[in-house]
Amino acid sequence: MIILCEPQCVGFEHCQVNSAFIAVVREAFSGEELLFLAEEGHLKQVRNLLDQHNVEITYRQISVPARSLSSLGRYSGDSALVRTVFETCEGIGAERIVFCSITCPLMIAIKRLLPSYPRIGCLAIPHGLLRDISLPPIRLAEIPFWFRFWFSHFNNDRLQFRVYGQPILDDLVSVLPHMGRYASALDHPYFYQPAGNEVHAFGERVKFGFFGVVHRGKGADAMHRLADDIGRAGLGDRSLFTLIGYLNDKRLDHLLNSRLNIPSAYKPLDREAFSAYAKEIDYSVFLYRPSSYRLTASGAFFDALSYVKPLITLKNPFFEHYFNRFGDIGYLCSSYAEVRDCVTEVIRSKPEDRYREQCRNIMAAREEMWIPQLAGRFRALAATAFQNEL
Repeated sequence: MIILCEPQCVGFEHCQVNSAFIAVVREAFSGEELLFLAEEGHLKQVRNLLDQHNVEITYRQISVPARSLSSLGRYSGDSALVRTVFETCEGIGAERIVFCSITCPLMIAIKRLLPSYPRIGCLAIPHGLLRDISLPPIRLAEIPFWFRFWFSHFNNDRLQFRVYGQPILDDLVSVLPHMGRYASALDHPYFYQPAGNEVHAFGERVKFGFFGVVHRGKGADAMHRLADDIGRAGLGDRSLFTLIGYLNDKRLDHLLNSRLNIPSAYKPLDREAFSAYAKEIDYSVFLYRPSSYRLTASGAFFDALSYVKPLITLKNPFFEHYFNRFGDIGYLCSSYAEVRDCVTEVIRSKPEDRYREQCRNIMAAREEMWIPQLAGRFRALAATAFQNEL
């Protein structure tokens, strides 16, 4: 048996990636029983999604510490949770645990308690927490829980970390070279939309979409500027810019009065609406600051692949990796001016032949990163993480 535990997310949060990851583990270890531990609302969301994909596992509800707590406030709850998971593992004869996300206090608890459970091998997925490697604690109370210190020290070969993407692992090892022994990369798991058979044709307006939750780090002001610049160039009637997500910062209210089409300002679109808007666009646009996606994956990038939408994006190591790997999947731009010029050109020329070639390359990329392919890679990586022959 393999135990998977989501120790912090509630409700819909991380539901998509956790479900897809569980499907990867299910495919990789088809003969093993899987037990998923999570908060009640999250458990329900994951179960519904896995049922849609005919993935069968066992579920058990647990309580998780409140997200609003400080690191000090979380530590006792995270420690109790880790101990409960380890004891559950021993009680049912399991030797492998996957933590689908971690907090710093939870990681400290794992490192402190793991030596007392010598038969258990752990795999942990840090997600965006890795960004804290480059950040010193802001508050005095957080100094004892400085993520970089605890991540770098007291390591154990029976605790391995999995990051979602080779560029993230490369960044991590460049900052902390010794962590290459304890970390490995797997492409971000994702349930891609079924491939359509329709042939693309540009309409009267070329439609551009911005996926995901919008904040300043994701280039919110640049989105506004791009839509306005295209309008001032006399191309407003030939283009449409849509936010397929929502705003998470009230300081971005000015975007509501811009040329951006924002169907849902401050709450997520439901899945049906999200899918409808995603299918409508021609290109997905990413204006992230280069520093924004160091050491963390972009789920929005995989949304674009899922709906087979070529990218127009500012260059950063994350996007550069996938362009180098899969070829022409859109336009990789070095500056905002280059993005603006690229958008202007595709509005004017509507490059149908190249567009279809980009879509074919995206479909090939999806195939390489689909659940069965990831399962084979995960099984090979898991042999190291769990310290035995699988």
